Amino acid sequence: MLVKLIGYETKAFGRIMLPLYGAALVFALFTGLSLRFMPGDIMSGIPGVLIFMVYVALILAIIIMTCVLSVTRFYKNLLGLEGYLMFSLPTDTATLIASKVLSVVIWSTLSTVVSFMAATLSVLGAGGISPFKDFLEIFDYPDAAAVLSNAAAASVLFMLMIVFGVAASITRIYAGIAIGHQFNEHRILMSILALIAFNMLGTIISSICGRTGMYFGIFDSFEQIFEAHSNQALFLAQGGMILFLFLQTAFFGVLTWVLLDRKLNLE
Repeated sequence: MLVKLIGYETKAFGRIMLPLYGAALVFALFTGLSLRFMPGDIMSGIPGVLIFMVYVALILAIIIMTCVLSVTRFYKNLLGLEGYLMFSLPTDTATLIASKVLSVVIWSTLSTVVSFMAATLSVLGAGGISPFKDFLEIFDYPDAAAVLSNAAAASVLFMLMIVFGVAASITRIYAGIAIGHQFNEHRILMSILALIAFNMLGTIISSICGRTGMYFGIFDSFEQIFEAHSNQALFLAQGGMILFLFLQTAFFGVLTWVLLDRKLNLE
């Protein structure tokens, strides 16, 4: 059932996001080729500004629509009138929430990849492969294998940080919406206040952890590790951040589940 629900979400996202992805990639290439072949006086004038503005607008549209769909799909599907149908499906509340979170993670990752591809196409269109020649020269170094393996490991951990960062953010938003929906009036306002309270609580906890780390000299010890073993320290820091984001995701996910499973208040 989880796969079917994710497929259902994919169709809903795809109807809007896929055309945006295609338009962004095509226009990114067009922007790069324009910079490469059009006269400088044209690109420095109004036509060039308009081309750049459209390119930026498409990238922003991808980011904004991903965020909008992530929230509205959850709200309308589970807490609106569609909730009566969704909660009558032969599955549990945890699966419904998981399908929403995983769908957002998938499409947020796709949006990040498409944005990176658009930037790459614009660079390739503007200057061919010459901007990437310096990167390719890294293979000529004696320690290229070690450098690339460390870079690959750091990149994988960074991608995991993004994935769990998205999951933590969206579950926090879902928890805030679920809290706001416990009220019969001013639900949107109460959801916003709940999110503000979550952010304030996160700031307080971060401050306490920071002061605790300074008091016990944890940061000084970490600095010594970084100076002696920079790669290992980087991996340790990334691993710690992934664990922190995972715990956030688990906390807000469970909170959302409790509110929707035990205290559901549909419109």
